[in-house]
Amino acid sequence: MIIFPEIKNHELLSQKVYRIIKRDIIQGKLVSDTRLYEEKIAEQMNISRTPVREALRLLSAEGFVKLIPNIGIVVNQISPQDLLDVLNVRLQLEIYAVTLAAQKVTEKDIENLKIIIRQMEESLAAKDAITFSNLNLKYHKSIIKISDNKKLIEICDNLHQQSEHWIKALGVQERLEESLQEHINIYNSLKARDADKVKQIMYIHISNLIKNVFKED
Repeated sequence: MIIFPEIKNHELLSQKVYRIIKRDIIQGKLVSDTRLYEEKIAEQMNISRTPVREALRLLSAEGFVKLIPNIGIVVNQISPQDLLDVLNVRLQLEIYAVTLAAQKVTEKDIENLKIIIRQMEESLAAKDAITFSNLNLKYHKSIIKISDNKKLIEICDNLHQQSEHWIKALGVQERLEESLQEHINIYNSLKARDADKVKQIMYIHISNLIKNVFKED
């Protein structure tokens, strides 16, 4: 049974509860169909039920939990269709993000991306898929941050968390070498400030991820 930590700082309680529960779902501590009891969570965190209720409402809106009539709030079951929907939305939004990034990227941004690629190469050589996956997420978030669109950053952050969790839960193996080369190609196009080229490469990159996840030919 998951024991939630007590919350002592009462600033923005609902956001803290939201963050803790969301983290536990993403890390697999709370598995699909686990029932979440508002009263128990509030008691363990030493807070009222109101911020817990608000946190669960936010998690429901993002698809991490759902309300089942006559049962209550449960951790959302992983669905291949859900994952496909998320990845298709990511495809469109990240193409837009990388287009903006090509117009706004600085030399410092280029250097930061180069460092991440170097770390990805090291993790690939070490056959460290977990570190590679974490760096992959860091790379994508870095590009979206370069776009300098706050709402886009916020939406993509949520989509990344959902898709990373679901891909892991479905047991999909990363196609590391091919993925690394695609990241290098994205980097080279951003360095050249070639918006048209980088859009094409990002499309190929996420399309290949979708094919790999669903084992399409």
